[in-house]
Amino acid sequence: MDAFGKVAAIFAGVILLFIAPLIYMAQKQDSISQLYVTQETIRLTDNIRMSGVLTQNMFNDYIKRIDKTGNLYAVEILHAHKRVAPVYDEITDTVLENVNSYFYNTYEEEIYQAFDEGKDYYFAQGDYISIKVENRNKTMAGRVTSYLSRGNSSDVSIMVTYGGMIRDETE
Repeated sequence: MDAFGKVAAIFAGVILLFIAPLIYMAQKQDSISQLYVTQETIRLTDNIRMSGVLTQNMFNDYIKRIDKTGNLYAVEILHAHKRVAPVYDEITDTVLENVNSYFYNTYEEEIYQAFDEGKDYYFAQGDYISIKVENRNKTMAGRVTSYLSRGNSSDVSIMVTYGGMIRDETE
């Protein structure tokens, strides 16, 4: 075997012995974190859907639980409230028998504002909630993949979206 072949064999051996297991373990860690964040997001969303309320304690507990993965997350909350408006005839300035329905969306800023005022945030029965969680930092697998691909990899490796209709079964 020539010298170039020996160097190539050593380089391939280093990759197989050290880098490949590191990538595998980092991707497994991301998968475990993804599963954990998914379960916690489902738990929070289902609690909101059943009770019709999001308290500051519920939200802070959720943030504390997903922070245990060691990653930073961006949490987006969408509250879609159904509204009904009568149809007006602008020419005759009369109300017609038809009604239009549409959804008015509220985002996490208004929910956080209610928390800052010391209030709980309430949902009405029939409203919709959607919670989207993405990692803000690069995970170990993201860093290794980014390094190997020379920065051409995505920063988001953990993303969870879950939601549903508010049932408010407390009454």
